[in-house]
Amino acid sequence: MKIYLTLSFLLFLLPAFSQELFRIENGIKYDNSQVQPFMKSLNSGNDFVLAFRTYFPGEGASSAKYFILTGKSEQLRAYSYAKDMLIDLNLSPHSLDQIWKTFQQNDLFRIRDEKDIPNFCAKKYEIYESYTYEFTILSQGRMKVLSYYSPEYYIEACYGISERQNIINSVAIINLLVPGY
Repeated sequence: MKIYLTLSFLLFLLPAFSQELFRIENGIKYDNSQVQPFMKSLNSGNDFVLAFRTYFPGEGASSAKYFILTGKSEQLRAYSYAKDMLIDLNLSPHSLDQIWKTFQQNDLFRIRDEKDIPNFCAKKYEIYESYTYEFTILSQGRMKVLSYYSPEYYIEACYGISERQNIINSVAIINLLVPGY
C-alpha cells in the first residue's frame, strides 16, 4: 500500500513540478496578433515554444532566420525557420539537453526585457545600426519577448544589467551546437 501511495504522489508531483519549469514571469497574456504564424502553429502542440533570432533595424520579421526550441512533456525538439520554411534540425538528445539547461540556467523564462530594466548609461546612444538578439517565449497562455540591442558591446560599455550576460550565454550555446546558425 505504501508503494502505491508513493507512486501516486510522485505521479502527481512530477506534472506539477514540470508546470513550474515553463511558467513565464514578466510576461503578458498570450496575444495571437503579436506572434508569427509558425509560432502559433508550434504553440498549439507544445508546452512551450522558445524562438530566437538576430535582426538589424529596419529588417522585417519575415526575412529573419529563427532558431526554435519546443518542449512537450519531456521531449525537446529544435527547428530552424526562414523564408516560410520550418526545418526540423534533428539535433542529438545531448545537444538539445545542453541548450535547454543553458536556457534554464540563464533564466529566460524569468528575466525581463532590456527596455524594462532601468539603467542610466552615458554611452547608451554611441552605436547605431547594430544587431538585436530577440527571444520570443510562449507557454501556458502567456508570452514575452526579450529584446537586447548589441549586448556584447553594452555589457562592457554600460555594465550593471546582468540579464545581458544571460542573453549572451543563451545565444552562445545556440551558435556552438546548431550547425549553420
